[in-house]
Amino acid sequence: MKQYTQLSRPLSLAGITLKNRMLSAPTSLAELGADEHYSPANIEYYKLRAFGGCSLVTVGDVIVDLESGRSHPQQVGINDPSAIPYLVAVADAIHSGGAFASVELDHGGALCAPEFIGGKNAIGPSAHIDPWGNQIEEMTEEDIYKIADAFAQGAAIAKDCGFDMVMIHAGHGWLLHQFISPYTNRRTDRWGGTLEKRMSLPLLVIEKVRKAVGHNFPIDIRISGTEYMTGGYEIDTGIEIAKMLDGKVDLVHVSAGTQLDEYSAVLMHPGIFQEHGANKHLAAQIKKHIKTPVCAVGAFSEPDNMESFLSEGGSDCIAMGRALIADPYLPQKVLTGRPQDITPCLRCGECQSGMIAKRVIRCTVNPLIGRESEFFHPIPTRKQKNILIAGGGPGGMQAALEAWGRGHKVTLCEQSGRPGGALLCSEAADFKYGLRQYLDSQVQKLMRSNIDLRLNTKVDQALVAEISPDVLIAAVGAKPIRLPIPGANGPQVIFGSRLTKESELGKNIVVIGGGLIGCEEALWLGRNGHNVVIIELQDTLAPDCGLMHRINLLHQLLAEPGIVSLTGHNCSKITDEGVFAKDSSGSETFFKADNVIIAVGMHSDTAGVEELRPLVNEFHVIGDANKAGRIMTAVRDAYNAIVRLGL
Repeated sequence: MKQYTQLSRPLSLAGITLKNRMLSAPTSLAELGADEHYSPANIEYYKLRAFGGCSLVTVGDVIVDLESGRSHPQQVGINDPSAIPYLVAVADAIHSGGAFASVELDHGGALCAPEFIGGKNAIGPSAHIDPWGNQIEEMTEEDIYKIADAFAQGAAIAKDCGFDMVMIHAGHGWLLHQFISPYTNRRTDRWGGTLEKRMSLPLLVIEKVRKAVGHNFPIDIRISGTEYMTGGYEIDTGIEIAKMLDGKVDLVHVSAGTQLDEYSAVLMHPGIFQEHGANKHLAAQIKKHIKTPVCAVGAFSEPDNMESFLSEGGSDCIAMGRALIADPYLPQKVLTGRPQDITPCLRCGECQSGMIAKRVIRCTVNPLIGRESEFFHPIPTRKQKNILIAGGGPGGMQAALEAWGRGHKVTLCEQSGRPGGALLCSEAADFKYGLRQYLDSQVQKLMRSNIDLRLNTKVDQALVAEISPDVLIAAVGAKPIRLPIPGANGPQVIFGSRLTKESELGKNIVVIGGGLIGCEEALWLGRNGHNVVIIELQDTLAPDCGLMHRINLLHQLLAEPGIVSLTGHNCSKITDEGVFAKDSSGSETFFKADNVIIAVGMHSDTAGVEELRPLVNEFHVIGDANKAGRIMTAVRDAYNAIVRLGL
């Protein structure tokens, strides 16, 4: 059994001792229940993290003064007396899973939209007009002390509700960070100017919180080690901030970035184009200068990486957000020496993008997110069934593992020589490392099960007769859409889904289709020395991409000088020399190309599905075979199909 001695060590903070060094970072479901209180789904979201083995679970984004500090459409206000029973329930749920409970106290300041705070103007350190045309009012001395008192009162309420710790949010562009940052604090009085003056409000808040909760109750503070934006501060200032906090709090939680800049917000939650633990160097540099324990956060998900970082003295503990959405039981698997069983986070940004766009969290690889109650109250398997699955892509593999885990007999057939399906496209681009990890993880889980995995095997009438399944699940995937234009079937044309690192390509490439797949392939090609032109019919690139990943992706494309994008153009003809494209007026342009990549989408393999449908009485279609979509759709389809078997 693999040992993780650093991650498993206890950590004492004031009046509590954390059982290990793995913490659940402050996250939350975007949608609350009635009257903006925690619903059973919200409570079980936190409960699952505690049961998964974290030593500390922090409830995210609780506002200390809801009337002036609400920064999102729905947020819990700790100054709302009606919220108390729900906060008690959350703390109790976390404790039931064996973890300590903390709550993140925050105020949105100048980032509060008027519609969130009763139509009033937002308040901040300095008066200005925000990018959306809203007037921001400069906080008066009375305002400043009122908010500092609100943090203290909020901490006292949290303690009374059963929380074991509080986190003061002084990063990410919210109110306390607005006072710290020279970009947002332009005051000339005692609350602005030098760093010492800009730190006056955060230090006042800490002083008042300490008085409210006492010395035997840990105070955590979250800061941005650097702002990652023009006009913002860098790590040297982050170090000075931490030195001013040293000895006044019990844990310094080092994050990065600000909501005031799109790309900075991406780097706050590093995506697939950034390395694992991309912000860990900030915590490591700060730790060299202070005695207070330091917590690192930011795209941690690999146990070996985390163990090494702690061993090197980079931080005292590590907080995880998205990694615990992908696999809430990651800590328990680490502690029991089973890292191979961890479902890795793809860092695809679907969880965050869903929160922003739809007010819900979903996870590409974990179908239980958003329906955590089914973990604690699973639908029972009423009868063991013999299940045959056609197709070993993401949907087929997930269905096989779900069915086997519920006690069914499973045969999984893949027509090619390797399982993976659409996931195999990850093998070319280095930035798709997370997808390769996920594929390897799923395959290894299949190997460790007693699922009958048959490669190079097509499901047909003869095989169905041999196996005699009770249930047949079609996960036969999708096929690339072919363009109805001259030259689309030429020898130099490659469908995007079939592009590999072994593909023989010339110097000049035209990618037809500027969606997610086309843009990612163009980026990989550009980074490998090709001259690339992206031709997209719509007016924007990657419109099918989640918001956070799209910001990251477009930033990377703009940084590559060999990539040119052309939106609002329709490909009209492909020749041996290149591609002709027309704009909306009908004007035609020629682009020289040694190879053409077609990435205009996929369509379900309906013929393959209909061949299978008559062969059994109980038949299910999942993933791209049902409707061409994303990995998340296939995984959730698979989960839903297996759950229905128990009904």
